[in-house]
Amino acid sequence: MKNVIFLAHTINKHNAIKLDSIYTAAKARGWSVHEAEFGWTAWSTDDIVSTLKPDGIILDGGRLSGDIDLRPLRKIPAVYLDTDFPAPPGNFTIRSDAVAIADMAADELLASEPVEAAFFSLSPLKRWSRLRAARFRERMRGARVPFRVLERASDLGSLRHPAAVFAVNDMAAAALLRHAAECGIQCPRDFTLVSVDNETLFCENASPMVSSIEQNISRVGTAAVEALDSLFGGERTNREILVPPRRLVRRDSSVRPQAYRTIAQRAAILIDLHAIGGIDIAGVAAMLGCSRRTVETHYRAFYGQSVGEAILARRFAEVERLLLDPDQQIGAVANLCGWKSSTHLMRAFRARYGMTMSEWRSRAAK
Repeated sequence: MKNVIFLAHTINKHNAIKLDSIYTAAKARGWSVHEAEFGWTAWSTDDIVSTLKPDGIILDGGRLSGDIDLRPLRKIPAVYLDTDFPAPPGNFTIRSDAVAIADMAADELLASEPVEAAFFSLSPLKRWSRLRAARFRERMRGARVPFRVLERASDLGSLRHPAAVFAVNDMAAAALLRHAAECGIQCPRDFTLVSVDNETLFCENASPMVSSIEQNISRVGTAAVEALDSLFGGERTNREILVPPRRLVRRDSSVRPQAYRTIAQRAAILIDLHAIGGIDIAGVAAMLGCSRRTVETHYRAFYGQSVGEAILARRFAEVERLLLDPDQQIGAVANLCGWKSSTHLMRAFRARYGMTMSEWRSRAAK
């Protein structure tokens, strides 16, 4: 049995998700997994290697500040996650795809037709932050939108309106919204905002609710086990694996309705924002100030499907997302996705997928 150590500075929320996916993927291979937090112990990496005697190590380096001795890790196969430094020769590095994250933010923010764009980070020296900033700058320049980096949240007031701001993560977005509230700057009227991490406790309780990019953290953990398996098999490489984000969760902060020209486009935005809250065709028409028939005609002509079909597709997409979370109770999914009851959802799900939600979850987990 292989003995694998997950070495991290602290086991925060993201690292807990990584550890869970590492454990699941490693268990399927018959490995044993343990975690060690070098941020809270007096152990050195040499102590960890000599005492725990791991066959392999997965090291999360997102919070490393350069004061850890990595030389003992060169003795054994190791996979490095989100480090600011290159992995020692013969090992893998796995990173969240900063370019794909920035592209997702740029696509969303350019739709609001800004006259100026900005990037804001509370960790500007981190590699992942610098890469996101560089790609976002490139996209804005390609769209001929003036760009700047905000050094402080208080710099938000110097932007021309309407502006578009990409916050490096939800913590940075919170700082921007606090300053905006203090200064009377309104989001999304004066600036649209997209952040990263999709911490729902913040994003859905903020005013306005914040559009945020959800990273595929569990895939990072699974990819780490796959890479370590390759090292155990004799592969020696300096290869870097990029894990793209899962999706952008659109909320009010990134939507300026006046930037969407057609009835169909505005209807699509309303469906995206409110379908899982239970909105129906009549609700969409009421919010647009026109008749149901007008909305249906324009929407079908533009998107090739009815408003009702689009609402269902949005709700089922949310159902799938929730079912991928093994800790999510199936009985609670209906209430989280706009269905009137669990029975209604179960019948609709079986009719659409030809199987129960439990069966779908089991297949998706393989």
